[in-house]
Amino acid sequence: MKTKIKRNSILITISVLILALALGGCDRKSAEAYGKEISDPNITKLDAVLTQPGNFDGKTVTVQGKIIQECPTGCWFDIKDDSAVIHVDINPSSFAIPQKVGKTVSVQGRISVQNNRPVLVGTGVEIK
Repeated sequence: MKTKIKRNSILITISVLILALALGGCDRKSAEAYGKEISDPNITKLDAVLTQPGNFDGKTVTVQGKIIQECPTGCWFDIKDDSAVIHVDINPSSFAIPQKVGKTVSVQGRISVQNNRPVLVGTGVEIK
């Protein structure tokens, strides 16, 4: 009887260890995602968009930078990379993000030139 209990205890312990190892190895994303998934990982420099906005008007790009200013309701924000700042409007895409000023984000969306100034209409945001 003691041998059967001991064997069951060992089997339970091994099962728990295997389960813990399996769960510990699961791929967990470290980024928070909002809107549509970012499908193009190639990052476009903000300086390129700002110096030649006509070349990007209507095109979909992915940009990356730090949020430096954000709407209290999370429907728009400004991001800055090492070269420039761009305004990101996510309200037309019907989603918002929580307050994340100072966080690094990747944003995919369509460039819209308004009053000779480019605005990124974001469709997907990943906060790192």
